[in-house]
Amino acid sequence: MRRWLTTLTVFAVCTAAVHADVTVVQTTTIEGGMAAMAGQSMSPKTTSRIKGKKARNDIDAQMLQMSTIADLDANQVILLRPDQKTAQLMTSPNGASAGKGAAGAAPAVDSSLKATGRSQVIDGIKCDEFTFTVSMNMGEMNPGGQMPPEALEAMKGVKMNMSGSLWVAKDVPGAGEYIAFQKAAASTDLSSILSGASGMMPGMDKMMKAMGSVNGMTYMSEMTMTIDGTGQIAEMMQQMGPMKITTKVTSINTDPISDDLFKVPEGYSMIKQ
Repeated sequence: MRRWLTTLTVFAVCTAAVHADVTVVQTTTIEGGMAAMAGQSMSPKTTSRIKGKKARNDIDAQMLQMSTIADLDANQVILLRPDQKTAQLMTSPNGASAGKGAAGAAPAVDSSLKATGRSQVIDGIKCDEFTFTVSMNMGEMNPGGQMPPEALEAMKGVKMNMSGSLWVAKDVPGAGEYIAFQKAAASTDLSSILSGASGMMPGMDKMMKAMGSVNGMTYMSEMTMTIDGTGQIAEMMQQMGPMKITTKVTSINTDPISDDLFKVPEGYSMIKQ
């Protein structure tokens, strides 16, 4: 259960991830559903820094702190775990580590993303709406081939559905650089690398690429997750009710970013997959 919550947190953050020469702070609120297991609403905080073709996201999800450093030129992502002092290197499928970090079959993912023509003003900024849907069979999820057979059997017929809105802004600091980086990222394997490096559900790379094609900065995202299916696990999760995840930008600045933030800190052990 905790892994699913972490996965959803990362997904929610990525729907609002910023790709420009700016520093952006975002907060995410997770309410209802499985979040109730923690006994309180969760509010992960993410600081996103973009410099040229490098990006760093620092995620404080209360139950887990981690950072990702992405390099478009190198087609790689480094996952930093401060609690373990480890740096996990993930290269693109066309890179030297092809196939080593993607064990286990990816589930079929049905997804869509489209503009609605609607807009609203958030914090004085005009934002245009894009709606999205994602649906996947949880019985096909087996990242790294590590799930025991009984767990996979229990998940058969359980489907996770996510739907919501992205509110996209164009008139914000760093928007031009943001769009340029976004398009460059969408043309690489970065989305598939991130989905593997950050613990995101396998198969989400197509949706991440679609989000990367949106012409603007996602200022706020709203997502609701529901569960369909039969069996003990499906019934238990349905009883918890829908889970709502809202991510919103709280600050943006264009101060210079140090190159040191895109390097692995001293004392970390490098893990290659």
